[in-house]
Formats: sequence, structure tokens, C-alpha cells
Amino acid sequence: MKRKTIAVCVTGFNRENESRIINGIREGCLKHDINLLAFATMVKKPEFNSEHGLPENVILGESEIFELINYGITDGIIILGESIVDERVISSIHKKAAEHGIPVMNINDPNHTLDKNIILSDKIAMEFIVRHLVEDHGLKKINFIGGFPGNLQTEERLNAYKKILTEHNIPIEEKRIAYGGFWKKSYDCTEEFIRSGDIPEAIVCASDTMAFFCMDALKNNGFRIPEDVIVTGFDGISDCEAYSPTLTTARLAFQESGEKAVELFEDIWAGKKVDDTIYIDSVLIRQQSCGCISTDSHSHLDFYSERYGELNIYKEFNSHLINLNTIFANSETSAEVYSAAQQGANFFKLDKLYICVCPEVENGISKIGENNGYRGISEKMLCMYCFGGNVPVNTEFRAAELVPEKFLEGEKAAFMAFTPLYFKDRFIGYLAYQPSKVLGYGDPFATWVLSLANNAGSFYMKNELGFVVKELENLYIRDPLTGLYNRRGMEKLKYEIIEQAKSMKEYVTILCADIDNLKPINDNFGHEAGDNAILRTAAAINFSVPRDSVCTRTGGDEFCVILHHKNEDDVDRYISEIDKALEKYNSTGGLPYKIGCSCGYYSIHSDSLVSVDSMMIAADENMYKVKAKKKTIRQSAKPAE
Repeated sequence: MKRKTIAVCVTGFNRENESRIINGIREGCLKHDINLLAFATMVKKPEFNSEHGLPENVILGESEIFELINYGITDGIIILGESIVDERVISSIHKKAAEHGIPVMNINDPNHTLDKNIILSDKIAMEFIVRHLVEDHGLKKINFIGGFPGNLQTEERLNAYKKILTEHNIPIEEKRIAYGGFWKKSYDCTEEFIRSGDIPEAIVCASDTMAFFCMDALKNNGFRIPEDVIVTGFDGISDCEAYSPTLTTARLAFQESGEKAVELFEDIWAGKKVDDTIYIDSVLIRQQSCGCISTDSHSHLDFYSERYGELNIYKEFNSHLINLNTIFANSETSAEVYSAAQQGANFFKLDKLYICVCPEVENGISKIGENNGYRGISEKMLCMYCFGGNVPVNTEFRAAELVPEKFLEGEKAAFMAFTPLYFKDRFIGYLAYQPSKVLGYGDPFATWVLSLANNAGSFYMKNELGFVVKELENLYIRDPLTGLYNRRGMEKLKYEIIEQAKSMKEYVTILCADIDNLKPINDNFGHEAGDNAILRTAAAINFSVPRDSVCTRTGGDEFCVILHHKNEDDVDRYISEIDKALEKYNSTGGLPYKIGCSCGYYSIHSDSLVSVDSMMIAADENMYKVKAKKKTIRQSAKPAE
């Protein structure tokens, strides 16, 4: 039986709460032998009520990774909807999944209802905390610090706080409620409580981060925790164990919700009935900050030892980041730019890493003046770097295959994550990586990915500028109608031909050509016909002479070619080829006019060459002699009147 595959969509794969959910999903997938594909962006959604939004190019670049989902190989999709930067992505994925008959599950996102929804209950968790303070500790003077007024999480936790107080006949006083913006403003809120003179017995914070700032404020003002004031948090982040005193908090069932999602998919695939919405209660974690655990059991040395270890990790990471930029500064190819990813892959303990780039980005830009617009993932991709595998640089593969190696049909269930690479308004490609673990990458991983993308984008932009300069230079020395060189191009390149001839001991020839009867063609059949005559003559000349010749359109109907060759009679053969090419076109073109040209030339051995200008004058004179001879022949061929 074919192994099932689950895709999970998330912003902030590196963030603690999201990674805990994914870790639960991963554990569930391992238990049930299911492949897991994580489509993860790095830039976090702005905080609620934030004045600063994300630029559109960032939203496009981040969200493009979700276009990589292959619905043909996916059996279930999990969306961590609350984390997604662009909410339009949620409905887009849901719609495409429905078209393919794929069930979609949303975790921890009450704002978007999908096929199946797992809700992590904040209300009960906050009730647990406040009830614990009232019933187990006998407290009545309990203050509350929320995030933002009107924020869903804040309001739910505030309502739970009020509910428990009301149940125990404790009056709700607005002076005991403040808003810390889920960040360091909670420090100021705590000092306001202190300045009021009505010192609370406990302060309940709607997030662990605010609780840390609250405890800092209390300690800096001479208060002991929990002896003087009890403090509690909410979220259960890892720092709760590291802070001194350790923080009493409520942990949402992140890991459990991920495991539950996989179990629900198993039931859905088996045809069992599954409720549209599943609620999972949070749990209370008793620690030192409420007095349930003795502060003697936690050493300050442990806290500082952990922080010192983290500091060393950041120092090591910074050295990798500096090395990444140093390699970029000295890179001449994109492969060299991407090779700098090896140290990062080792640092983050990735088992495998593929850097997949859009071919149009790797191979250059469109012509000047063309509207490139925003381009996302290409149908085919190029693997420009492979760590932990055997894929050569520049290996082409179909984007639908996700990586340039088969990985979904191995002995064990696969786990692969995908993260976008983009620069300004250009989508570069994506990273495909196999993590050795889900937890523990943190913000350094996002910094590393964005640095890699910025370096790659800067490299490609530099190359594109070089292409533009060359193209502008080409436009300067080229005739826009025929694509042949103009007089500026001829002046620039003619001496290269002469030097080649001298080095090879060959002849140098200047050939002049003039279109026959161009004015009558223009007068009788229009300028489009005249342009066609010019184009066909230019093509015949360019095709018939050696490839390294400098073919020039010097005027409206005039051409000049500078070339080198071994034998004196070579030029007559070239002219014959020009005539044959035009005769062939005349015989098959079906046009009411004939195209022809008169050619004259002047040749000299490179050893005897004195003046190029005198050669051009002589070649031009010879061309007019040929033209005059043709005119005499045409006049003599006219029937007598």
C-alpha cells in the first residue's frame, strides 16, 4: 500500500510554538508511517495593531513557497492559519485541495474555518491559572496584564480571569487590569501597579514574555517573587524553565494538537466520521513563581550556564554569517555563492539541503524593454547546491518533484521542509532541507536563510547589470533594423580583423555593397518592401562571408564588410554566394519586385597593409564600377523603340 503524505503550511517554522505543533505532527507521522512535507516561510506576521505592515514584495516572495505544493501526491493538508502572513493563501490552498479531493485541517486558528479544525483552548487554561491562585493559594488581590485591547487572545484570557473572580465573589476592579502589548510595555504596567500603592498579591500575565518583564520590574523595585508577589505567565515557552524563578504558566497543547491532527487524518482516510471542530484543553504548569516549587531547586548558576551556552551558539552562528558574506564577496559564480551554505547546513544539523533556483534567474534576464513582471516558481528548476546528497550543480528537475532525487518512496517515512528564496521583487527559488530535528533552530535560521537569499539576489543583480551594460553597448554599435554593426561598430572592431590577419599571415579585404534599385522598390511598393529588401540583403551578406567578419550597414542601402582570408580568390566566391542567396529568395518569395546588390572590393596582404581608409575608398570605387556596369547592361537589354 502506498505511503500517505501530509503537507503542513506554516509561517515561522523556526518559532517555538509552531515548531512544537510540527514536532507533534512529525511524531504522529513517524508513528503511522506517513511522509511529512513542511512548506514554511521565515518572515513573521506583524503583531496585532502594529503600525508597520510587510511590503508587497515580501508577502509575494514568502507566499510563493505554497505554490510548490504538489496536490497530486498529497493526501492531507494542515494549515497553521494564525501564522500565515497572507490570509489569501489559506483560501487558495483550501480551494485547490477541494478540487483534488484532499481534506484540509486548520490548527490553532479560530478565524478561519476549514474542513476540520483543531482549536487550542485559551479560556480553560487561563481559568486553570486564576483558579489555582484563588483556590490553592487563597489570593484575592489579583491583577491582570493583557496584550492589546480588542485582541482575541487578550479578550479570551481576560474573560477567563473575570469569570473565576466572579465565581469566587471577588470584585473586578478596572484599576487591576492593564495592557502590555505582549512585550516590554508590561514592565511599565507593573511599575504603575507599584506606584498605585495597592500592591497586588499576584499578577497574571497573558503571555510568558510579559511575565518576564513584569518580574524584572518587581525585582528591580525590591519585591521578592513569590514571597511578596506571585507572577504567572501564559504559553509555556522554553524560557519559563530558564528564568529565575521558574515561571508558573499554562501551556497550550501544541505537541498534542499535532499528534491529534495525524490521528484525525487516519480516521478520515479510513472513512470514519470526524467532528468538524475539535477542542484541546491546555495544561497548568506549576513552577517557582507561584511558590508551588521551592526556589532552592533551581540554581542561578543553571540559568546563567544555559544563557552562556546560548551566547556561545550565537557567537558561532555570527562567525558562520560573516563567513557566508566573505565567500559571497569573492564569488565569481552562483555555485560559489551557494557553496557557502555548507557551514550553515552543518551548524543547523541538516541531514540534507538542496538549493533550487529558477532557470530564468540563473541563466540571465530578458531583453531591455521587455516587461518581466513578477515570476514565481518555474515548471522546471535547477539544483545549484546539494548537501548530504550526490546531485551535480546545475541539475534540472521538475518542480512538481520538489527535489532532484526521489525521496518519498524510501524505507522510512520522509520529512522535508521547503523555504522561499527571494530578493526585492525577484523570486529566486527555494531551499529544500531535511532537518535532523524540528525544535531548536530559532531566529538564527531565519537570519541565515534571508542572508543567503540576499547574497544570491545581489549576485544575480550584479550579473544582470553587466548584461544590461553589454546590451546597451551592443545597441550603441548595432544597426537596429538589420542587427549588423553600424559605423561605430565598424570603427571599433576593424582593427581586430587586421590584427587577426597579420597574426595568421592572411589577406585583408574590404567589401562594399549597394542595393540595386531600392528607391523604385520604396516608391512603387512602400517602405515595408524597402525594409524587406534591406533585411534580405543584410542576411545574404552576413550568411555568405566568414563568421568572424565585421558586417556593417553604413547607410540606407549601403553595406561594408571587413574580413580576412587565406586565398586571393576567396572574395569572388563570397560575392557569388551573396548573389545566389538573393536569387533563391527572389525565385521563392513570390514578390512583385526583385532584390539584388552590387559588390566591389579591395584586397591586400596584411604584410603590405598601409591605410584602411584608402582601402575603403578603393573598394567603394570598385563597387560603383560594378553598379555602373550593371546599369549599362540593363539599358542595352531594353528593346529598341
